[in-house]
Amino acid sequence: MSQQLSYQQFGEHAILVSWGDKISRQTSSDIGLFNKKVQKQLSEHIIETVTTYCSLTVYLKHSFEAQEIIADLKNLYQSNLQVEEISPKIWKIPVCYDPVFGLDIERLAYQKQMSVEKLIKCHSQVEYSVDFLGFLPGFPYLSGLSPLLKTARLTKPRLSVAKGSVAIGGNQTGVYPVESPGGWHIIGRTFVDFFNVNNNPVCFIRPMDKIKFYGISLDEFHHG
Repeated sequence: MSQQLSYQQFGEHAILVSWGDKISRQTSSDIGLFNKKVQKQLSEHIIETVTTYCSLTVYLKHSFEAQEIIADLKNLYQSNLQVEEISPKIWKIPVCYDPVFGLDIERLAYQKQMSVEKLIKCHSQVEYSVDFLGFLPGFPYLSGLSPLLKTARLTKPRLSVAKGSVAIGGNQTGVYPVESPGGWHIIGRTFVDFFNVNNNPVCFIRPMDKIKFYGISLDEFHHG
């Protein structure tokens, strides 16, 4: 762990650790490893940690002297503390790409000068990495999207996007875990429950996991 990080106080009870603004799998891996160190070494003092593409926020249970905590975090980052290496899980997620659910799929295929079938193939042949969960509880930001499908977000977001909608925004793809407003292009829907307060855990995926989509028919969706 040898990247140059910046540390700053974030509100009254947190420290924000930043890896800059360059998104990469190396950075994601580094953040994941440091997060494990923090959770192992400081478990008695933290409420939670929150990761993004390029940052880790550490929320503490009590007031603190910022420079002391920052010094502790710097030392911990450089330490040889051993943490359990948990192999990422690979989740295979069924998606119905039918235009009934894929509200934008035909328009997006036309815009990209490809058939709907090719768009589906481009989207489903990739093994995506879960970089972090955010925006909504259980919403996975997935990297690995084919450059052919990179698309600016909608200029006018929808007021309501159905739960389970699979979408593309910029160079990312993701799944809406609950009904919500949204500005990504909807290309399909899954019946898989990405977030449910009645489940344990409430969200089955974790950062660093992998997701592989595969297409199913309308009938398979309704009987899933």
